[in-house]
Amino acid sequence: MAANAQIIDLRRVLAERFPKAHSRRPAAPREGLPAGLERIDAVLEGGWPRGRISELVTGGRGTGAVQVLHRMLERTVADGGFLALVDGSDGFDVDAADPACLDRLLWVRCTDPAQAIKAADLLLRDRNLPHVVLDLAGCAVAQLRRIPATTWHRFGRLVEHHGATLVVMAPEALVSSPAYRVRLRSRITLESVQDGPVATALKIRCELERSPAAASGAEGEAGTGEVEVARFG
Repeated sequence: MAANAQIIDLRRVLAERFPKAHSRRPAAPREGLPAGLERIDAVLEGGWPRGRISELVTGGRGTGAVQVLHRMLERTVADGGFLALVDGSDGFDVDAADPACLDRLLWVRCTDPAQAIKAADLLLRDRNLPHVVLDLAGCAVAQLRRIPATTWHRFGRLVEHHGATLVVMAPEALVSSPAYRVRLRSRITLESVQDGPVATALKIRCELERSPAAASGAEGEAGTGEVEVARFG
């Protein structure tokens, strides 16, 4: 009963915060959630897929994870959508984001992975939030490794049922059997950031480690094995 009450309260808060999104149930996007960066969208064949969990392995600082997140937000807003960001380490720099995008951003600020998982669980049950990013990139790896594997199975069932897109950002591979796993290989310096967002975006490098086509041929032997498909950079 407590969980149901939380979901009802969450939907009420969301309806008050985003009345346009809750005025009617939005049509599910055909292509899921575009990354907004040509290199990443190319390996994803258009974007992060709808109804599946995907994973962006950030690797650490300076790989371009911040830029990727901002471009996802900008592209979502440009397409007339809303983005729910579950910030696992309360590290999102709102001042660096495009102010025009903030009205369509639901930013859930958390202090540890446990809070973030609970928040994501609630958001994924709301049919009015088709795009959810679970950002665990700034969390301690030791804490992330304590997340039960059943969590990703549960999230997979939720996004499949509601037709949502879930992108998990983490410093290392966490999600069991994601639709796509993309690893950032960039080295973004302070000087390159000062060159502007367009120049910085051109420096983003990524590697596709897992895709639906590759997984279908490899999972018979290793359920969570990684399959290297292509490298871009």
